[in-house]
Amino acid sequence: MNGTRFIIDTMEWSYSRLTAYNQCPYNFFLKYVEGNEGDENFFSQFGSFVHKILEMYTKGELSLFELCDYYEENYDENVTCPAPPNSHVDLGQAYYDKGFDYLENIDLGLKNYEILGVEKKVKFTIGKYKMVGVIDLLLKDKKTGDITLLDHKSGSLKIKKNGEVSKSDEKHFKTYKRQLYLYSAAVINEYGVKPKYLRWNLFKDRKYKTIDFNDKEFDEAKQWVLDTIHTIEKDAQWLPNPDFYFCHNLCDMRNCACKYKP
Repeated sequence: MNGTRFIIDTMEWSYSRLTAYNQCPYNFFLKYVEGNEGDENFFSQFGSFVHKILEMYTKGELSLFELCDYYEENYDENVTCPAPPNSHVDLGQAYYDKGFDYLENIDLGLKNYEILGVEKKVKFTIGKYKMVGVIDLLLKDKKTGDITLLDHKSGSLKIKKNGEVSKSDEKHFKTYKRQLYLYSAAVINEYGVKPKYLRWNLFKDRKYKTIDFNDKEFDEAKQWVLDTIHTIEKDAQWLPNPDFYFCHNLCDMRNCACKYKP
């Protein structure tokens, strides 16, 4: 237990580590305390692959006309996990097609922006805790100087005609916002100003969602970090949170270390 205490006390925290604990404390324990590597899943591999292509594109390493060819030639090498079974659709093929369609018609709308960072690694603190993160795109409006954090997401959000997120996805969207609000702390430290906008590129669905920076939500995100870390610091049981779909398709401990898989 002393070894566990030392690991927790000296840990460099991230949004993904905190959400891993909220999803399943035992998964957090296996991965970040015991150090099991685990396995990727189809969704994480697909998202990482498109992220990689977008990074290369925004850095000028791939031209607009090379995106689809690169996607086709390298997909099987990068997305090796099978998609989960779905009775309504071939999920793997559906994702592949949507990824290709997005890259074939890509428009990141960057002509009015100075790019301050691409996959920009950041370090910051929340309270006394050291945090790390990666900002997919950090943009500065050439006319106004306003800063926008942009995050590429393979997930979906139901967005109503008035631009608001559907009630069924509000909880999901809250996690999206929380992540970018935390990264905003790093932007404030480096540039001395708050971001003006938080923006999500929902590339699989070819949609964008943008919100104004909100001080109250910023404070709530920081408090969430403190509350979650304090809970982790007190945890001595690391109880599992078994969910059949998560445990069999998403959990990175699903094929090796977990003894609670349903």
